[in-house]
Amino acid sequence: MANTTSKNGKGVIDRKAAAERGGTEDSYLRLVEAFALRRIVSADQHAAAKRRCVELAGERLDRGSSTYLDVLIDLIADYERRAGWDAGPSVAVAELVRHRIEERGMSVGEMARRIGVGQPNLSAMLNGRRGWSKRAIAGLRRELHIAAERFLD
Repeated sequence: MANTTSKNGKGVIDRKAAAERGGTEDSYLRLVEAFALRRIVSADQHAAAKRRCVELAGERLDRGSSTYLDVLIDLIADYERRAGWDAGPSVAVAELVRHRIEERGMSVGEMARRIGVGQPNLSAMLNGRRGWSKRAIAGLRRELHIAAERFLD
């Protein structure tokens, strides 16, 4: 791999160095090159972004890919809010949590035990019947690599 650099929102990334560290930044950059992360302004862009999410949903994601998917989901949610399609602030994060749990081949009960909350409580949070607890946010952040800010919208 050539020692090329590419600019992202955080500065310049050395692709060769990223690949040597496990490819996290490299996977993020490959995804951005294939489908750029930009504000969604049309129904066609929205449909394309949702298709990309579905494609990624079936894959095992490394940290760079997971970060890309988080940002893409935020962009989709932003478009849907602006278009008046908002189903509530916790829907997007609940869907992300469910996806990440399923991606790991776990049940909601297994995840609840890992993060130290009761299964009925985590289920209620995922279904929007209960707000996200501090313990659940901290545990899901740790276990599923989801930014705590996602739960605060």
